[in-house]
Amino acid sequence: MNSTSTSTNKFEQLADLKQKSIIDASVYEFANNGFKNASVNKIVEKAGISKGSLFNYFKSKNLLFDHIYAIALREVKSYLAKVRDESVHDDFFTRFNKIINSGIAFINKHPRLARIYFRLLNSDDSPHGKAIIQNLHSEAIRYLTDFVEVGIERNELRSELNPTTVAFLMESTLNRILQVHYLEIFDTESTLSKTDNNWINDIVETLKTGLSK
Repeated sequence: MNSTSTSTNKFEQLADLKQKSIIDASVYEFANNGFKNASVNKIVEKAGISKGSLFNYFKSKNLLFDHIYAIALREVKSYLAKVRDESVHDDFFTRFNKIINSGIAFINKHPRLARIYFRLLNSDDSPHGKAIIQNLHSEAIRYLTDFVEVGIERNELRSELNPTTVAFLMESTLNRILQVHYLEIFDTESTLSKTDNNWINDIVETLKTGLSK
């Protein structure tokens, strides 16, 4: 794991398996109880370390949470970079479909990280959750704007479209689809539509009607 400003050198010097046990215990606790209600005692018990050791690695609960967020962000960026690079020869709407499915794959593989994100999105749970969400929004708009600009250059989208506005529409659509999928996993009583491929294809086709040349 790479060093970040959220942790101390002592944490980075730990064996990878020890780091993983601390991260896994922290993700489990934050996902289940949110930031405010997360118990440091439960984290250290699950990780098999003392509270003193944890605070040698992370100076505060806030910094531990920030470290988890940084890990999640790196993982998300890895997924999105893979889509960008592997879909470079696809048309705009195929690429957007692949972005959506990449987000669903991330939730399936990392459901607890997704749960932490949606807790942040829907509540003021962490000390600077709004700043985190704003940062994620800005990153997403930049990422999606690049796709839109390429689509316009290739004459796949109408030339008069504002790339930032289209990126905002894409991000809003993506977030809603991923929220539906998340609720399917964590809320068995949800009445929202299932995120199957036909449903996703219908959404992308609807956007295509309004955006394509």
